[in-house]
Amino acid sequence: MSPGQQYQLPLIPSAAREEHTPRHFQCPACERMRMGPAEQLNGEMTFEDAFEIWISQRVLQHATLITDAAYISERTEWDYRQYARALDKFFHGMKLGEIHTGHLHTYQQKRAFKDGPWEKQAGANRIRKEVDMLTRMMRDVGTYTEDIKKKQHRRLRLVESDIPRAMSPDEQTAFLTIAASSDRWSLIHQYSIAALQTTMSTNEMRGLLIGDVSLYQRIVQVRVAGAKNRFRIRTIPLETQEVMWAFEALIFRSKRLGAGGPHHYLFPFCTGPKAEEYDPTRPMSDSGLKRLWNEVRQQAELPWLRPYDLRHSGITRMAESGTPIAVIMSFAGHMTLRMQQHYTAISMSAMRKHAASTWSTGVPAPMGLIPARIGRTGT
Repeated sequence: MSPGQQYQLPLIPSAAREEHTPRHFQCPACERMRMGPAEQLNGEMTFEDAFEIWISQRVLQHATLITDAAYISERTEWDYRQYARALDKFFHGMKLGEIHTGHLHTYQQKRAFKDGPWEKQAGANRIRKEVDMLTRMMRDVGTYTEDIKKKQHRRLRLVESDIPRAMSPDEQTAFLTIAASSDRWSLIHQYSIAALQTTMSTNEMRGLLIGDVSLYQRIVQVRVAGAKNRFRIRTIPLETQEVMWAFEALIFRSKRLGAGGPHHYLFPFCTGPKAEEYDPTRPMSDSGLKRLWNEVRQQAELPWLRPYDLRHSGITRMAESGTPIAVIMSFAGHMTLRMQQHYTAISMSAMRKHAASTWSTGVPAPMGLIPARIGRTGT
């Protein structure tokens, strides 16, 4: 499921609402409300049934009202649901009380080598998150027993993510030229320009509302709901005619597909296989660009290129121009230390190149400076 979708919480019986004591002191109704969810979850439940109750306890929603109150962010809820989809392909129909260490180890093995029903192989960090969510559910239900702990359930080693591949300037030009060559690929063209020049990730792009883009102020805002974490909440300037055109075209497209106001998504969700109907109250799915994206990258002979690589290509272009890392981070938001070091090295190399070309000619040498001795020791 995608961020922004609504899920119905279990309703509190009317009797419980009527039995509250003044100021809720020693209130039996409050106690039943507190204990109710824990009583609903038990080891006899299948994984898929238990997950729906478990996740419902972690979200706040109302049939008609909107609030900023939340236990977890929309992004976190969406992540949990993605983990559950992967876990369900292995644990579907299995009772939580029957899951033991052997199952967890087998899941890790099969998920790591795509030895099962999954569409693609998962990395260590993704498998860690999936299994960690499952064991958290088991702890809440009470099925993460001492026996499992004694058998020392093993977690995969955390792997610091490698820096994703970025397009070269020539590859970037070729990709954008091909995307612009057909009306069929206009969405990819507009999306790519916007992602490159804002350095926004795929989830941040998908989570954009029309109201997050201000063509008058020439800015786009990454809100809490679309940000990976609080360090990625930011306001990004729109500084070229190309990126202004791209966002204007994307806003026009979303309105043509049914969006009616600033609270609707810039990339609406496609509700049918014929791509004729859209729901602007839901964001585009992970696979919303897949078909057209594959067509363009195939024509550009860039089979490895993913939409997420646009973010790193944009950051790389900034670093290659000599942009300081602090400015890059104001655009891109939080980065790991390894990423900071990577882009700082590119930026420093570019600044050295510019400095060398600027001062290599036309500058008289200081009096007494003998070039042949520069770099010698003891002189």
